[in-house]
Amino acid sequence: MTQARYTRKSLFYTLFKLGGIPPQILPVLETEGIELKDEGMSGWAVYRNVRGPQRRFIYKQERISSCLVITKKRIICYTFGKRQINIETTDPRLSKINIFLKRDNKLVISFDSSIFSDLWSGVIEFSFNTDMASDFLNRFKEFGMTETTE
Repeated sequence: MTQARYTRKSLFYTLFKLGGIPPQILPVLETEGIELKDEGMSGWAVYRNVRGPQRRFIYKQERISSCLVITKKRIICYTFGKRQINIETTDPRLSKINIFLKRDNKLVISFDSSIFSDLWSGVIEFSFNTDMASDFLNRFKEFGMTETTE
């Protein structure tokens, strides 16, 4: 039998509460009915061949402190207080978002940025260290996200 590991919260979250649910959006999310959430998750954002208005990255990797929330209406993700993902649970574009587990406690979400805007291209990948990784994965599969392998 394997013992569950506790994933520490991000240092930015512990010290400054960066990577938490922004207070101005929390009442809206509670009204929608929060089903699953985690805050202060450490992880990485990776940008590959990303091109957009005034942005170009052949490869960029940055450490993040983030929150991920699933309500009855949407999936939302903030990193350092900046909204990265905000998509309704009924949106057909969810099938174009890839998800997988790297380890028991590491969830990865990746997608081509062009599915959200014609002005963007390239792959964006977020990895989250969370004890709730398998719970998020199972919920995402219910919404039609594509489970892939590394």
